[in-house]
Amino acid sequence: MISRSIFLASLLWASKALAGFDPGATDNIAIYWGQNSAGAAGGGSSQKSLGEYCSNSEVDIIPIAFLSSFNPIQVDLTNMGNDNDIGQEISKCQAAGKTILLSIGGATFNSGPSSPQQAQQLADQVWSMFGPGDGDNRPFGQAVVDGFDLDIEAPLQNIGPFAARLRENMDKANGAGGGRKFYLSAAPQCPYPDQNNQAILQGDSAVAFDFLMVQFYNNPKCDVRAFGTSPSKRSSSDTDAGGFNMDQWDQWAHSSKNPKAKIFLGIPGGPTAVSSSQKASYKTPDSLAPIITYSKRYSSFGGVMIWDMSQVWANEGFLDAVASDVKGSPAAKAKAAARQTRRTHQREWKL
Repeated sequence: MISRSIFLASLLWASKALAGFDPGATDNIAIYWGQNSAGAAGGGSSQKSLGEYCSNSEVDIIPIAFLSSFNPIQVDLTNMGNDNDIGQEISKCQAAGKTILLSIGGATFNSGPSSPQQAQQLADQVWSMFGPGDGDNRPFGQAVVDGFDLDIEAPLQNIGPFAARLRENMDKANGAGGGRKFYLSAAPQCPYPDQNNQAILQGDSAVAFDFLMVQFYNNPKCDVRAFGTSPSKRSSSDTDAGGFNMDQWDQWAHSSKNPKAKIFLGIPGGPTAVSSSQKASYKTPDSLAPIITYSKRYSSFGGVMIWDMSQVWANEGFLDAVASDVKGSPAAKAKAAARQTRRTHQREWKL
């Protein structure tokens, strides 16, 4: 007999009104979960289980960090030992209207596929293990993630064919009907072009992404600390990477394989989310407010990405303040919350 949890997960997978990411909106908020960076920096355990964050209406997208190795394929979560029901928690979060991605990469991910053929095989394997596959090896059980994020922070061979095959699998599923939408994102650093992601973002091998969560931190020449007092002096054709360069990423979006791709402003969620040498790239909400306002002038702007969940929850008031600036007035915030409530009620009705 099929278990109740598998049955519910199957119903959730088939539901049409799931995703928190809204490709037509500018008020999406994505927060990475899985690495407990605040706990690591403070010597404590600041990260809670995934399911405990999903009741917050200000969070739309949660990338799970990370699938950290191709050989073997494995997921490295700091608190995995205390979170044995992660598959059920993913389904719980999706039922609450969140888009759940699996982020591939991270700082320790430094070995790519050995050949284009192996890259395609690995993409098929990842799709089978975490997408709507039916293989025996499924680390999240019957839960199906809403897509994948590529956080490539080192030069990796054959990452282009891997990303292209993953996109192909997702496009086939998106075109198969049933209402389920899968998304592909990436998290390049702000220097343009990002050399570690050039193979997937530029040229003939470029892949169509739904959105990029650009890391506007750890890079003093282009991150949030480079934002000037008169940002309007930067024209849309300015290609000088010596300042805050949202305009360059906006240009990339409109000329990319998906001209409707969205760009997220990636920021640290707390002072220890970055190394001590890069602490100046953490900004308080008051300092972020004009940067968010400036970024909104670009039509590709899709919202804000924050690293990471443990930092945000340890930084009291940070998320509320950022969400107020991203989602607009209190009335706009209420509307966004109501929109998410409608998604949840629609799904419950379908069940």
